Amino acid sequence: MLRLLSSLVLLTLFNAITSFELIADEVQQERPKIGLALSGGGARGAAHVGVIKVLEELRIPIDYIAGTSMGSIVGGLYASGMTSDEVAEQLAEIDWDDVFNDKPSRPERSQRRKSDDLLYLAKGKLGVTEKGVRFPSAVVQGQKFDLILKALTLSVSNIDDFDKLPIPFRAVAMDIATGEEVVLGTGDLSLAMHASMAIPAVFAPIELEGRLLVDGGSANNLPISVVRDMGADIIIAIDISTPLLKKDQLDNALAVIDQLTGILTSRNVVAQVKTLSEKDILIVPELGTISTMGFDRVLEAVELGMTKGHEITSQLVELSLDETDYQQYVSVHRSFKWNKPIIDFIRFDNDSSLDEQVLRQHLAISAGQELDINTIESGIETLYGLDVFQTVRYDLVNEDGKTGLIIKAKQKEWGTDSIQSGIELSSDFTGESSFNLGFAYTKLPLNSLNGEWRTAIQLGEDLGFLTEIYQPLDPAARYFVSAGVSWTNQDIRIFSDLDGRADAEYEVGKWEFRAAIGRNIGKWGDVRIGISRFVGAADVAVGSTSLENFDFDDGYFFARATVDTLDNLYFPRSGYLSSVKWTSASETLGADSEYDQILLSMAGAKSWDDGTLITSLRIGSTLNGDSAIHNRYRLGGFMNLSGLEKNQLSGQHVGLVSLAYQHRVYRSQLFPVYVGGVVQFGNTWEEKSDISARKLIGSSTFFIGADTPIGPLYLGYGVAEGGNQAAYLFLGQPFF
Repeated sequence: MLRLLSSLVLLTLFNAITSFELIADEVQQERPKIGLALSGGGARGAAHVGVIKVLEELRIPIDYIAGTSMGSIVGGLYASGMTSDEVAEQLAEIDWDDVFNDKPSRPERSQRRKSDDLLYLAKGKLGVTEKGVRFPSAVVQGQKFDLILKALTLSVSNIDDFDKLPIPFRAVAMDIATGEEVVLGTGDLSLAMHASMAIPAVFAPIELEGRLLVDGGSANNLPISVVRDMGADIIIAIDISTPLLKKDQLDNALAVIDQLTGILTSRNVVAQVKTLSEKDILIVPELGTISTMGFDRVLEAVELGMTKGHEITSQLVELSLDETDYQQYVSVHRSFKWNKPIIDFIRFDNDSSLDEQVLRQHLAISAGQELDINTIESGIETLYGLDVFQTVRYDLVNEDGKTGLIIKAKQKEWGTDSIQSGIELSSDFTGESSFNLGFAYTKLPLNSLNGEWRTAIQLGEDLGFLTEIYQPLDPAARYFVSAGVSWTNQDIRIFSDLDGRADAEYEVGKWEFRAAIGRNIGKWGDVRIGISRFVGAADVAVGSTSLENFDFDDGYFFARATVDTLDNLYFPRSGYLSSVKWTSASETLGADSEYDQILLSMAGAKSWDDGTLITSLRIGSTLNGDSAIHNRYRLGGFMNLSGLEKNQLSGQHVGLVSLAYQHRVYRSQLFPVYVGGVVQFGNTWEEKSDISARKLIGSSTFFIGADTPIGPLYLGYGVAEGGNQAAYLFLGQPFF
């Protein structure tokens, strides 16, 4: 009887527990699933974060997220396990100006690529293939954007099914070939987000599963239908779309094109909003003048999103959970830990003609080390700086219990050979002006070690021709050889005093052959030794009948060391540039006379906010003998003792010290503008005994300048001792 009673009690307890669990499950299932639909809108999308902050404050769970363009960035990061505060912090830390510039920062380029700044002014290059000249697919390939998104999503890099993210997620893109909406729910989260925000013609399309994908705004900018298909019972839709322009704002072609895009986007947003039911919530933050590209106002947009969220608290609070249930939700959807793995192996997916060892050596990462994002990004930036690849991406994979780093290097589709052009225009508004137009063709890579062959011509005031080969000798490009032949034809004026009147003008034409062997020192400099051989003629163009034409021969050994960390050659804000060159002319190399020269140049820049102080020093001396006409030191002209005529001073010795201040008055990645002033003291001397600080000539320069896509642009005014003054207009510089 006792045993029977015990059995009945146990059965009763079991039934009670089972019933309780079923009731709990029913309660849990009764909670409606909430989906978040986030629209595109560029920088305005930061308002999404502000609204999400309010949802967190009100303990509102999010079960599904779908986003388009910037909405996919915010939604994807939040779905990956970040809190709203973390998403806001990451958006604010991104240098958005830099995102829209694929080119590695100048200090991160090799010395070879830095030296390009001295030669070719236009930043854009046209590719050359067997099919002819081709343009890149977009202004920006998105290389830096790739690295940023990859770093932000590394914690979920092993998840390729977006339903298995802490919060199920979808990114919306558009197939540029068909115009169809493409919903991305599998694959690489960072690439899906990138594809969703690949603004046509600005960012290159992302190729996924045979489709070319671009920004999804024109297909479905507010993906309500997508999040509903995911299973959402209630939808919170946040629309931060850029409003259409008013009639009086449509006053130029760019505004009209922007309006056409806006119309396509607004129509699909209206269609999506019409599908909302009474239980759904539409939130439209009031973002005022924050524009699509106003990324400097990201934190302001977050605050405005919070403001709008608080305004509709009475609607949202109905979706709130109690503290216990919400903490249980957070523990499931927000608790996501990730530890940095050890990289067991490194593999390359390389479709270029470069030897894999070239990539491996430039990447400079070894297996057996803990994953270091900064090191990986630095190595990839170095690879991208080789100027061969369209994109260089990386993936983390798990194979047989080991973690691997896969480097995917995709060669430029529009051709690695390139054509560049440059323009140089200068005038001192006194009748002295010059105009030069240059073109260059570069074949790259010339071989598996990334050799290159460059040929350039210059037409105009200063004629010139150059062909040269630069060949690394090892996969890491530590050692190199270079050789080239050039011809130049320039007018050189001879002055005897500071009155600004030239005594004579020679037309100097010369051929040069140069060869060198060198050693690159990291990314910050190189050393080289070599020989140069000149054959030239100087013909009197203007001057006394007593002057005679003459030929000259020169040949010398040279050694040069360069250290260059400047962030910009023309408008530097940080870094330094130092070089020392020794020249020794020898009759055994064909020189008319023997002489030795040494030239030391130093410059450094230090910035505070938008202000920059730049100091520089140039000291040169002919140690013995007399240098050839083409190797004399010269001063005079803009930023070279402004106020004096170009090359007005000439001698066997030179000294020049400069102190400059520039202030950035317009911040732009494409067209930054500066104003500034320069104070200089310098002179040239014929004899060492003449060198004296008392004989230094002072000069002051005031300028406004811009770093344009076709070269540095200056408008300036200079005054030098002796009443010499001149106004200047400069665009670029000659190639030779």
